[in-house]
Amino acid sequence: MPWFWREAEELSGDEVDALALRLLEESHSRIKKDLRKVLLLPPDLTRAHSGAGKITETLYKALANHCDVHVIPTLGQHVPHTPADNRWMFGAIPNDRIHAHDWIGGVERVGTIPAERVRASTDGLANWEIPVDLNTSLMNEPWDLIVNIGHVVPHEVLGFANHNKNYFIGLGGKETICASHMAAATYGIENNLGKLITPLRSCYN
Repeated sequence: MPWFWREAEELSGDEVDALALRLLEESHSRIKKDLRKVLLLPPDLTRAHSGAGKITETLYKALANHCDVHVIPTLGQHVPHTPADNRWMFGAIPNDRIHAHDWIGGVERVGTIPAERVRASTDGLANWEIPVDLNTSLMNEPWDLIVNIGHVVPHEVLGFANHNKNYFIGLGGKETICASHMAAATYGIENNLGKLITPLRSCYN
């Protein structure tokens, strides 16, 4: 179950800020530990219209005076941000706190989805294993809290954006992303878009 939610046709900026701060309050009360090191995972510039950059900035400002906070935009294979891009999307967050995901040299293998599992999930249309390579910082730093930030919209591989798509695609390695996208394309993009559980999300879950 979600920790909390708010439904409305439209939310003001102040209301969004208040919900972001409530997330931190809920985290503190539920995790029951001091937050010393926090990772924020917003989408990249191609999803800037979601308002995720402002939410990221709000969370950073609330945490930065007592916590070591870092931001990794979940680029996947997209072009890394320039400092100007970061200022435009993330406002006052210092550029040295925003790290580009290196999907070729900055990942490590944490496992493999067996070919048989992929075959069963895609009704036999894809028959290869999917190596799972994830961002090295994501896996090796002692994070007290990791926050996925962003909107939920249709996605051609995992059905919808956010949730574990931020990890396995947004912070994945070249082999992971390519094998996943090819399997999704083989299954049929039109069969994935907007679905709660696609074959690939089933594998990653």
